[in-house]
Amino acid sequence: MCYDIVRKLRNPRKNRGFFLFYALYLARKLCYTSHVKKQPELNNLTPCDDIEALFFSACEEEEDIERVVFENLTLEGGSYPRLTFRQCRVVGCHITGCALERAAFIDCVLEHCDFSNTQMPKGTLQRTWLSDCKLLGVTLAESFLLDAVFEACAIRYGNFSSSKMRHVRFLSCDLTSAALSSCTLSSTEFDNALLTHAELFHTLFSGMNLSNCDISGIAISGGELRGAKVNMEQAAMLGQLLAGVTVIENLPQA
Repeated sequence: MCYDIVRKLRNPRKNRGFFLFYALYLARKLCYTSHVKKQPELNNLTPCDDIEALFFSACEEEEDIERVVFENLTLEGGSYPRLTFRQCRVVGCHITGCALERAAFIDCVLEHCDFSNTQMPKGTLQRTWLSDCKLLGVTLAESFLLDAVFEACAIRYGNFSSSKMRHVRFLSCDLTSAALSSCTLSSTEFDNALLTHAELFHTLFSGMNLSNCDISGIAISGGELRGAKVNMEQAAMLGQLLAGVTVIENLPQA
């Protein structure tokens, strides 16, 4: 089989259809196996002095915001739809109560920021890392999250309903009372996360290990956790709702 592939690739004109198919296959494979394991390295960025003016200009000109660093800036309220951030770093900023519909963050790092009550429905987070951010009541409904990491973030009452997540990691995050209903999850990880009273209706957690998460009071209809892994205490708490889950023994305390 390998010999046949090499032979066809040596003559791309004769085997044009196969060559294009194989190129697309390789591109897709590379895309889906390059999920974020560490923060993107962003150096030599242009500092922003007036965040409101930059957002307004980018909306008016329909231009992407590229390679900009935002540090200790404040923006409260306002509507800035369809903003796209590429290779940007946002540090210590307060961007609260804003309407950022269809915003896209691509290859970005957000650290120690407050995005509370900001609305970003139908947004995109791709190869983006959020660390120690406050996202209370943030809306990311109907959004697309690919290769994104949330680390030590407060996302209480956050809304991710009907979002698609692929290679997304929630590490030590507080998702208390968050809305995660009707989501499509693929290779998504919840590690030491607080999911207390979270709404998980019609979202399948098959294959996920929730044994070190707090899932007390979660709202499910019954089948969402089929195929998931929980610990014995969680199984006892959830009772009959856990048909089809795998129960694992509690890990010994360090």
